[in-house]
Amino acid sequence: MNKVAVVTGAARGIGLATANLFSERGYLTVALDIAESELDKSKIDFLKCDVSMENEVKEAIDFTVKKYGRIDVLVNNAGIVLVKPIEEISWQEFLRVVSVNLGGTFLMIKHVVPVMKKSNGGAIVNVASISGHVGQVRHSIYGATKGAIIALTKSLAWELAPYNIRINSVSPGSVDTEMLRSDVAVEAKRLGLSFEEVKKMREEEQAFHRWADPKEIAEVIYFLASDNASFITGADLLVDAGWAAK
Repeated sequence: MNKVAVVTGAARGIGLATANLFSERGYLTVALDIAESELDKSKIDFLKCDVSMENEVKEAIDFTVKKYGRIDVLVNNAGIVLVKPIEEISWQEFLRVVSVNLGGTFLMIKHVVPVMKKSNGGAIVNVASISGHVGQVRHSIYGATKGAIIALTKSLAWELAPYNIRINSVSPGSVDTEMLRSDVAVEAKRLGLSFEEVKKMREEEQAFHRWADPKEIAEVIYFLASDNASFITGADLLVDAGWAAK
């Protein structure tokens, strides 16, 4: 029987690469996002879903269970970034970042866990960030949500272990996505530099002096969700080209 995977934030970047990879390797894949997707919808189910809205999350899970009867893998990738000095961040902006990044992860887990319990197991992979490990200027709230995701993962590892549900997180460094390119564009404008100049600065933060391809992160997510990682739970795997080790 084919396993079933649900991937959030799957319209582009890491989520798109991850949904495609699971589908290519035989998973029945359900992809969620609020944006239109480049996914092959003849092979992957795509649903519009704002993960910060509980009713939409529940509808997506109900759709998956009704169609496939189970959920074996959940990848919580949906997230947004905010690049601002702390004193310029409005309460509404704070709430939106927290609601999507941390709240969305919480809501997806809340509604998927009962389904996994019925199947006697499953694997959850949360996408955190290098920002949850190191301080990044003007990324305070984003980093706080990613650090919280890592802490949530560790706590739930013990809570879910009796039900044979593994949960881990991945902390990417700089990955060539629209989100990072938008981030760099904001920084370039602030510094009065070109996009390429700031991109080069960001690349130098990596030991390999380049950004990761989204597919490289997808492979790590796939590994943590697979039976090859059957004795791994509560872990956060840095995929940052040595950034945090510097």
